[in-house]
Amino acid sequence: QTPPGSSAERTQVVVDSMREYLLEKESSSVSSVFTVTGFNFAGRGQSSGMAFIMLKPWEERPGGENSVFELAKRAQMHFFSFKDAMVFAFAPPSVLELGNA
Repeated sequence: QTPPGSSAERTQVVVDSMREYLLEKESSSVSSVFTVTGFNFAGRGQSSGMAFIMLKPWEERPGGENSVFELAKRAQMHFFSFKDAMVFAFAPPSVLELGNA
């Protein structure tokens, strides 16, 4: 989420930076990244964006440091450095709706 009123271009720069980090710095775990500008789980707008990350199969990323939770932790620490946006990295529950009561 970039500041309210941000242009789609400004948001795209942030989304591109997210993709670049994940594909380059986390290449041992990340297979692909699909990004969307103009929408997120909180709503739509030029200042909104999100990314979906496909991880490599577990056999190709052994060790606890390559778990989805460790990846999310490292990504979140990196994204905290973004001055132009609020970016949150998290892993959804493995069972949909679990804990959403």
